[in-house]
Amino acid sequence: MTDIGIHPEPRREARQAPQTYNGALAPKVRLDSNLDISVVMPCLNEEAAIEKCVETALASIAATGMTGEVVVVDNDSSDDSAGLAIAAGARVVREPVRGYGRAYLAGLAEARGRFIVLADSDGTYDFTAVGRFIEPLTNGTDLVIGTRLRGSIDDGAMPWLHRYVGNPLLTRAMNLLHSTRFSDVYCGMRSIKREALSQLNLAAPGMEFALEMLIEAERAGIRIGEIPIRYRRRLGGTPKLRTWRDGWRSLRFVVSQTRRTAVPYVASSSTIAAVTPAPSESSP
Repeated sequence: MTDIGIHPEPRREARQAPQTYNGALAPKVRLDSNLDISVVMPCLNEEAAIEKCVETALASIAATGMTGEVVVVDNDSSDDSAGLAIAAGARVVREPVRGYGRAYLAGLAEARGRFIVLADSDGTYDFTAVGRFIEPLTNGTDLVIGTRLRGSIDDGAMPWLHRYVGNPLLTRAMNLLHSTRFSDVYCGMRSIKREALSQLNLAAPGMEFALEMLIEAERAGIRIGEIPIRYRRRLGGTPKLRTWRDGWRSLRFVVSQTRRTAVPYVASSSTIAAVTPAPSESSP
């Protein structure tokens, strides 16, 4: 993996099943885009936060001087999340089968921007940071992941067990087994170039999708950057993460995907390093 450089901060319509190939879900990246930025948000019953998230993301896109859109994936919400998202200016995509990965796969398939920002729609991520996630992509980085553990976490935003046990242990397991140097593998705010996305074989339907993206990026040898972010308390609604079930599934996924690699690590104290990808060396 070329690695990480920076450590400073409704009425419902009839639904169709998402496309599949080889029996697996996968993002069919659109090639007919004329937009610069797509912000993709999965959404399951987030009516308390969705309007603010959409409005902030749209304002942040405008502040960059680029063209863009917000794509909200309604993951079978039972509240008025979809209607509120549309009213706030988002384009809503329907994914009837619930699942974090399924929602993102559906949204990525519809995203029209050459740069794609991913983040949850519960208010925990600051969409004023969209520009910070886009700037490195214009300067040679292919994938940017936020880091809450090297940024700031508001009081009550993350359970103690997740902050000091689960996330650090999963991050350490990922780094040990996949020769990576991430500091927060489950951070949900990221950005990626369209061309880089097309190199990743993404299919995980659940929370493992977040890990799969990083493992696939390492295997593809794309350039990766990491930036510290603020993590906030969610704006109402119910957390979707189930600590023990999702923790065990995540660890099992990281182990199941193990493959020895040898790739250099480059770090910078102030900017994302412009590193040159090195080929992965796989064991026979």
